[in-house]
Amino acid sequence: MEALEAAPITQKIIRYTPVFEANQASRASVVVNVGGAGSSKSYSIAQLLISKFLNEENKVFGVIRKTYPALRMTSLDLIMRLLKEYGIYKEERHNKTANTYSYKNNVMWFLSLDEESKIRSTNFSYLWVEEASEISWEEFITLKLRLRVPVKSGEQNVIYLSLNPSDSFSWVATRLCGVEAKDVV
Repeated sequence: MEALEAAPITQKIIRYTPVFEANQASRASVVVNVGGAGSSKSYSIAQLLISKFLNEENKVFGVIRKTYPALRMTSLDLIMRLLKEYGIYKEERHNKTANTYSYKNNVMWFLSLDEESKIRSTNFSYLWVEEASEISWEEFITLKLRLRVPVKSGEQNVIYLSLNPSDSFSWVATRLCGVEAKDVV
């Protein structure tokens, strides 16, 4: 019997930025990313969430924007493009009706806050609020209270906020970056 040659294993090299590294190294429960177009803030958070999504267990992710049309055109599109680029995306894992993507025992929800009641009975491990200055302080507090999936020792639930520098007078800048935030990337 003739031996079969093993098919060569190819690995995709995934490039990441210092913003990704700073987000990954952060131990804060609220991580704020401020930067202009092309600064990699959204891209880096999307990469980090995908990494956590693939490598951690029993996690619930929320990707949020004020309105669903804006979410669909930005963070939802970005995460789906990256999953496809990395060769991870599978149609059967993507529930387009429920706006979820599942992998093993993790689920990623894509939600809008046009009706705050949509998130009231939910619990998350990680949240990403894209264009955080679009939401109100009260909505932020409601989201932060939703970070309550039980964690193992040494883990914590985290909310990531991304916004543009032009929003420097928003509640994110005045209430978080000035006083409460531990990490601003």
